[in-house]
Amino acid sequence: MSAMTPFPHPHPPAPARSIGLFLLGLATVAGLAEVAYAIVNVSTLPVFLKNGLGLPNLVGISITAFAGAEALLNSPMGSLADRLGRRRLIVLGALISVGTCFASTLIRIPPNAGDTYLAFIIAVLIGLRVLDGVGAAAIWPAVFASVGDKVEEKRQAGAMSILNITYMIGLAFGPLIGGAVNNTFGGRFEATTPLRYIPSFYAAAACFLVAAIVAFFIAPRRSEQHHVVPGEVGDLHSAPVSKGAVRTALRRIPALMALLFLTFFGVGLIAPNVKLFAMERYHIDELVFGKLMLYPALFIAALAVPVGRLGDVWGKARSIQIGIGLCAVSLWMILLLPSEWALVALGSLMGIGFVLAFPAYMALVGELTRPEERGGIIGAVRMAQGIGLMIGAPLASPLYEGISHRAPFILAAVFLSVSFGLSLLFIRERRRPAALVS
Repeated sequence: MSAMTPFPHPHPPAPARSIGLFLLGLATVAGLAEVAYAIVNVSTLPVFLKNGLGLPNLVGISITAFAGAEALLNSPMGSLADRLGRRRLIVLGALISVGTCFASTLIRIPPNAGDTYLAFIIAVLIGLRVLDGVGAAAIWPAVFASVGDKVEEKRQAGAMSILNITYMIGLAFGPLIGGAVNNTFGGRFEATTPLRYIPSFYAAAACFLVAAIVAFFIAPRRSEQHHVVPGEVGDLHSAPVSKGAVRTALRRIPALMALLFLTFFGVGLIAPNVKLFAMERYHIDELVFGKLMLYPALFIAALAVPVGRLGDVWGKARSIQIGIGLCAVSLWMILLLPSEWALVALGSLMGIGFVLAFPAYMALVGELTRPEERGGIIGAVRMAQGIGLMIGAPLASPLYEGISHRAPFILAAVFLSVSFGLSLLFIRERRRPAALVS
């Protein structure tokens, strides 16, 4: 079987009602986890570190620690999910992040703290973000591989788009929930004390805990993933964790791996400072920022499934190209039009591009992998994303603070434009399936 030939689905398609219930449950797990990660990484950490702890330069580093751990462990955790079952890894990952949220609420820096104590606190903060990355690496490859386990190939782009709804809901409600609980339960504290930001960590922990409980009941067990023959790739005792998964992904889909790296390098440049940029540019507080994020995210969530299904209709290559192009154009226009409502409208368009391209990415990867290696290769693809994010994020704060608030966003727009150009050059449709030409 050639490297670019799709592998057959191991089981006959399940009844539509059964698949619908499964996807609803999986979307609930992914949605709660995404809300929680958005609360922590987008809403809470930037203000907690800069205002609450007085560590503004740690914002980009903390995002890098999270992204780096997730990037390096995506493929091993995906392979572990192939061996042990998706359910175990999703539950484990969510519970790890419950622990990091509670641990974050205990961090304080006394006014007279010496350099040694400060270094210790910084190490703890970075260590917690690394553990958070471990949790994310356990969750996401297993979640995406679960779709490949249950849904027939011709419907996978549409099914993946349901997970994109959860991503947009996370972006919509994460900052809103984070800002709201901080204003409601931490509002009596000064903005320069960490106590003001503690409630949002509790909210994130609650989301992770409920996600773990739901995953325990709905995520595929190992016996539901694929038939395992002793001694073959999928055998629990013989399959090496992630051995060759990255190499296989680089051989089969090198251009797609490069596109993901470049795209998420751009995301890394803007992610640490999106909230700070909006608050400073438009002179708004946390709650208003959350409300601004709500409008485009709900609009995108409403369109995510029909837009995602275009990947099954148009073809995955065209969907990837148009999606990346929309993201690049939208970011350039956001920089050129300094209006809150332009931000809402163009943010919506950028999100539409994402929910068009990303399901096509993941469905294409699912087509090109055997069931027993699917988690590992999806993890390798997510590793390319994470490495891009990990390299981009530490550059964000120096560019933002040292050059201008617009600098990281301009550079991100450049890299999205380059990614779009490469997609036109290297991604082509084939009759069966839409495949990557490298």
